[in-house]
Formats: sequence, C-alpha cells, structure tokens
Amino acid sequence: MKLCEAVKLYEADKKGMEKGKETESHGIEQRKKFLSIYPIESIPNLTIEQYVIGNDNSFSHWLRYELYDVASMGNARPAIFKVYTKKDTGSQIHLLSSYPKFGSNSEAFNFLKNEIVNFLEDIKQENYNNFKKYKIDSRVKSMLMAVYFDDRFVPVCTEGTIDDCLNRMNISFEKKATMVEKNLTLVKWKKSMPELADWSNQILLDFCRWLKEKNINIDKEELCNNEVIEKEKKIEEAKKIEEEIASLNLDGDSQKAIVKVRVNQGIFRNDLLKRYNRCCLCDVKAPALLIASHIKPWAESEPKEKLDVDNGFLMCPNHDKLFDKGYITFDDNGKIIIFDELPENDKELLNIDSRKHIELTEDNKKYLKFHRENVFKNKLKF
Repeated sequence: MKLCEAVKLYEADKKGMEKGKETESHGIEQRKKFLSIYPIESIPNLTIEQYVIGNDNSFSHWLRYELYDVASMGNARPAIFKVYTKKDTGSQIHLLSSYPKFGSNSEAFNFLKNEIVNFLEDIKQENYNNFKKYKIDSRVKSMLMAVYFDDRFVPVCTEGTIDDCLNRMNISFEKKATMVEKNLTLVKWKKSMPELADWSNQILLDFCRWLKEKNINIDKEELCNNEVIEKEKKIEEAKKIEEEIASLNLDGDSQKAIVKVRVNQGIFRNDLLKRYNRCCLCDVKAPALLIASHIKPWAESEPKEKLDVDNGFLMCPNHDKLFDKGYITFDDNGKIIIFDELPENDKELLNIDSRKHIELTEDNKKYLKFHRENVFKNKLKF
C-alpha cells in the first residue's frame, strides 16, 4: 500500500488514533516524573537500593514498569538490570554474575553506574559508534535513549520491533546494524516523508503497530499524488532559479553565490530544516545561522537532484564553507575526512577533528561519492 493511503486509513481509524494519543500523553507525564526523580546527574550518586529492580520507586522499576507508555521492554527479565531481588529471598539484593572480576557488590555496582553515565554521555554527544561497548543490556540502552532523548529516537527497546517497523515501511537497513543505527534510520526516513514529518516519534511507533495489526506493508517506490506534486514543484523551482541566474549573466563565484542565496530561500532549505533542525556537525541550532549545503553541486546536478533533500546537509557557516570548498567530506559511514593540508590550528578553530561524523541516509551516499571524487579529492593545493 502507498504511504499516503495508509496514513489516511490510520487517521480515519478514530479509535486507533485516540488510543495512540492517549498513550503518548500518559507517557509524557510519566517521563517528566521520572526525570524529576532521576536526572542524569543523579545516577552516579544512586545507592544500590535506589537502583535495584525489586523496589517499587527504584530507577530500574521505573524503567521496566512505570514508563511502559514511553517504551515497552516486552517480557524482559529483571536480570537485565544486573541488580535485582528474588522473591524467595525477600529483600536480599543479588548482583548478576556478569561482573565476576569485582570483589564486592559495591565495586561492581559503581562500575555499572559508570557504564550507564558514560553511555548516556556518548548518546548526548551523538557518538553512536560505542553502542556495543558498554556492558548494559541492549533493551536497557534503548529504554535509556527513549527516556532521556525522546526527541531523537523512536521508543523501541527490542530488536524484533525495530526490524518490523523498518520492514513494514520498506526501508533498507543493515541487519547487523546496532539498535541505535536502525532507530536513527527510521527517524531520518520519517523526517523525509511529508506525511509523517510533523509526527512525534511515539505516534510513528503507534502507526507501525497499527500497520502490523492490519497486516499492511508500505510500497517502496510508488509515489502518491502529493509526493509527485512535491517533486514536480521542486523541479519547477529549480528551473526558475536557473532562469533567474541566466538572466543576470553571471558566472563563476558570483553565480554560485546567487544560487546559494536563492536556494536558501525556498523548499530545499525548509526540507533540510525539517530533517535536521541543527548543523549536521555541531550544536548550532539558530535557524538564521543554518545554511542549506549541496552535496553534489548545483551546477553538476540533474534537475531532479538540485532540490532533492538527500542532496543536502544543514550546516553552520564554518562547516558549510569547509564542505562547499572541499576541505572536508565524509565516507559512507558518515566519518569526516579532512583535507590533509589544513593546519591543525585551523582545524581546532573551525571545530573539526577526526572524531566528528554525520548521520546519513542511503541516498546521501550516492551524492557523497560524487563529492569525494569531484569536490574533495580534486581540491587544489593551497
């Protein structure tokens, strides 16, 4: 089924929609309560009693039971939190044997808290490559992401659920990818779909559940009428910009500058703002300071490519200039590649280093291949 048709059916299902919104509303309230009790900065100071899954108001109890409407952990056993109580031993605290190298519960517990804090710090900094590194159950990691960074992730805790969401939407993904990589793929896809771009991540998940209940799969490449109209609008806007530039009789850098101005006044920039809402490489969020940067340059692009959202990144002025001039590019994993003759002092001042990366869609990659081979690799020495 086409996406636009499925969305209409879902929105027409009043009972389903109301249930989804009610779940979202309750989840928001519960999340606020949890964060008031357990902000990230409180985690290092938790006692083992405040953390253990057996206590009704504990950190782990909240994640497993009280935040069900934020994200469900399915039939997860208490042992996934590493510290738990057993019914047959009353309130006696047990530490899962996966921390055998420590001589006491307190040492192991301090290690566990550090793992949680460091994991959350990596997620905060958008350093997703270390997802598998931490000795925390993947369902707990996903729950922590959904609770502490709800605007970034679909609230999914199990591999089967995220895979089903991607498959039902007919979104390509690597089966061996981590949960966080799959989640980001789904969120980026949502932002690129006009029908879904304004939805919360919670409503997107509810839509996926509804699709599963109705046994509906979304067609991969068949476009709905409104999508066709959107693409035609973009091609028409690109033609108008081309005609305007031609009438000015400009060339070289003057022509590029006018193109940049015009592109940043229309559809292309708006699409990128919806998708990213910040510089793709740093934390600059002020809309007035964000620039729509083409990956494959305007002059080299086909009409359908000129205003394709996948042919662009949203960047702050510094990073836009570096990317536009070929001083930086990215590999297919989003890892930054820096022109080797750029002085170290300039790198520091311009806020670029080898640890930086950018999140990519599959369609970004074909444009980046062009950028690496024609903009970056052929950059003149200075």
